[in-house]
Amino acid sequence: MRIETLLSKFAIKGINYDPLSGGGKALLSAEEQLAVVGLCWHESPVGWLVLFVEGLRDVHALKQLQIATRGETLRLMEDWRGVYPEKALTALCATAIAEATQQNGQVCPECDGAGKVLSKCNHQRKCQCCKNGRIEWTQETRFAYFAQVLPVTYSRFKQYYKILNKLTHWLDFNRESVVMSVNKKIKEERMVSEMFN
Repeated sequence: MRIETLLSKFAIKGINYDPLSGGGKALLSAEEQLAVVGLCWHESPVGWLVLFVEGLRDVHALKQLQIATRGETLRLMEDWRGVYPEKALTALCATAIAEATQQNGQVCPECDGAGKVLSKCNHQRKCQCCKNGRIEWTQETRFAYFAQVLPVTYSRFKQYYKILNKLTHWLDFNRESVVMSVNKKIKEERMVSEMFN
């Protein structure tokens, strides 16, 4: 069921090619639906890993994504002037992955994502910390996340931010590549389905 959760994000359903069936159960099994994913995997393996982490909270995909992101971070930091600790790489990867997999923002710790809090008088109030239960990504929230791994000054973080920005764009680009390739595949499948109906 977990993989179907991810597939439902793209509205991938079993497409029934039998015109006499009139609906009902799909002819494509979960394995065949996964084949659609397999056909698009080569487009962007990193993008799929981002989606597996985002949609399924897949721990194994997260480990692979961390390895891939670390490699990209090292590539981006080849021209870095000066020294940086090993924790800087970890902080950059963790922050970029968090932003790429939580695009609507982090769950607010003050209201636990509810968007409302109780006042001292037990009246519900709109949470002052977030927007609809999510704290949107800004330079300040990125700094707060980054500083959990590598506590540095804000001025030092601004130097790392140049790399972080490129890294986040790289992850987003890979994610969008997957979305576009799957949507293209779905359109092709629907056209074939309509030919048989």
